[in-house]
Amino acid sequence: MIWKKRWIKNTIYCTLFVLLFAQSSLYPIAKSVVVMSVYSKMHERDSFLHEEKIDIQMKGGAATFQKDYFPFVITFDPSASFSRYIGAPVDLTILYNFGAFDMLYGASTLYDKNSSYYSTFYGAYAVRYKDSQDIYGLTQEGEPDIEAITKITDFDLKHLVYNSIGNKTPQLDYRITKQERTMDIDGREFIVFDAQLDMEGMWHQYEEDYMAYIQYGKPPQNAQGESFESLKGYGRIYLHYDQEERISYFFYIITPDEQTLASTEKEFIQTAKITKKH
Repeated sequence: MIWKKRWIKNTIYCTLFVLLFAQSSLYPIAKSVVVMSVYSKMHERDSFLHEEKIDIQMKGGAATFQKDYFPFVITFDPSASFSRYIGAPVDLTILYNFGAFDMLYGASTLYDKNSSYYSTFYGAYAVRYKDSQDIYGLTQEGEPDIEAITKITDFDLKHLVYNSIGNKTPQLDYRITKQERTMDIDGREFIVFDAQLDMEGMWHQYEEDYMAYIQYGKPPQNAQGESFESLKGYGRIYLHYDQEERISYFFYIITPDEQTLASTEKEFIQTAKITKKH
């Protein structure tokens, strides 16, 4: 009977540990990492890039050993909804990342007004028309299509990000201000566009559980002010068209902090790679 007593004792200890862990600030972090790794893999397999054996490799926060970004970049495939949004059938794969979790509050610094990573994202878009030889992001003359470039960011922020955390009518103005240079990323020439944003911050008062809280955690209630306060932001978007694959590749950064824009470009954008598996 000794073994039975030990089994009961161990079961009680394990149950108590699980209950305590579920109430700790570490639980939302662990849940986000586990759930989003599975979720990302599912979307990665559904992506047209997977069918074409193309891999966009971008570092996540785990590569820097600093409290900057979430450990890995997440993949999402909104092809159907973006096709409806622009009125044309396209393939679209989005890669994105956001501020690292704060161990004390169990939520992403995406919500932290005092963080350099408040309301900050970086990642990539890969877009291809399904039934057309048109190039997304470029006109028929090969010039940058500013409307198309801003539309993809508008769709991402308004209809995916803000909507997922309860902001159903977000105010957003994304304006391209400069297109003066090119940048070599992984041996490909990208056109670089700078932008200014009138946007809304991500912190807000908790009202109900949203699915996006699984990845970001719930907004901490230690901040003051109204939900989704207006702020000025900076954007940078990088465009390259691959004529052989007929794919427009974009890298992007959105942040209210100019230094974060510069450091993110250096650490995460310039080190990105696009590879074709054979």
